[in-house]
Amino acid sequence: MYQGTTPTKFGRHAVAEPLRYDLFHFHHGTPLTTVDHEPPVPVLDQEDLLAQGIHTSQLVPGAPDVDALGSCTCNAGTVSLLERMTAKFGPQGFALPSIDFVTASETDAVASERFAITLYHEVTDQTGDPAQEWPPIDCGSTGLYVCQELITRKLITSYRSAANVDAALELLLEGTVIMGGPWFNAWMEPDAHGFVDGDGSLAALEAAVESGVAGGHETCLTAIEQITPSPVIRVRNSWSAAWGDHGSYRIHESTLRYLGSHVDYKQFVI
Repeated sequence: MYQGTTPTKFGRHAVAEPLRYDLFHFHHGTPLTTVDHEPPVPVLDQEDLLAQGIHTSQLVPGAPDVDALGSCTCNAGTVSLLERMTAKFGPQGFALPSIDFVTASETDAVASERFAITLYHEVTDQTGDPAQEWPPIDCGSTGLYVCQELITRKLITSYRSAANVDAALELLLEGTVIMGGPWFNAWMEPDAHGFVDGDGSLAALEAAVESGVAGGHETCLTAIEQITPSPVIRVRNSWSAAWGDHGSYRIHESTLRYLGSHVDYKQFVI
C-alpha cells in the first residue's frame, strides 16, 4: 500500500507481501454476473469518534482519546469479516471478541467501529517496532496484516490474494473482497452518480494521478452492479453514511485494470 503522509482516513504502513503462492487466486474465466453482498452492518465512520461516543483511551491501554484514526484497513476488514461470517453461519450463531454484540442481527456501526479500533491496535503490533505502532502514533496498516491478525485470533482460517482485477472480480462473485491501493485527491468526493473515477477512462485516471496521492486506502468491494459495456463495482467506504452514495462509491473495472499491481485484493476464508 502507498506510504502516504495523511494522519487519518488512510492506511500508511507499507510491507512486502510474503511469497505465499498457495494463497494466490488466479482468474479461471468464470463469467461475471451482477452480485450484491451488502454487509450486515451499517456504514462505519473512522472519524468523528468522540461524537459517536467512542473513547479510544477506554479501548486500548495507553491510547489517548482521538477523534479520528487511519484505521481504514481494519474498518474494511471488519465489514468484510461480518459479511463472510454471515454468509457461512447465517445471521445468528457467531460472536466477535472485544465487541459489545453477540449476533449479526444486533450489529451496529458504533459496536463494529469499536471492534475495528481494537483490531487496529493488534494489527499495528505486527510491525515489530513499538515506536511505529498505534499507540503511540497513528501508523496505518495493510490488508495483509489484517488477514494475519484475524488468523491469529481464529476468526478466519486463511485468505485468498487475487493475482489481478479479473481474479478479484471472480472472488467477488462469492463474497466481499477488501481492496487496498492509492487514493487520489480527486477521489475525495464521488460525482453525482457515485463514481470516484469519472468515466473510467485512462485520461480520467491520469487526471486523478495529477491531482496527487492523498494516501493509501483500504475499502471493501461489495457488489458488481453492471457487466456491460464494462463492469461497475460498488465499494463500501468507512467515512460515514453521509459520504458518497450512502457511504459507498463506484469504480470502473477499467480503472483498477490500469492501476494493475498497485492495487491489492484479499478475501477472507472462514
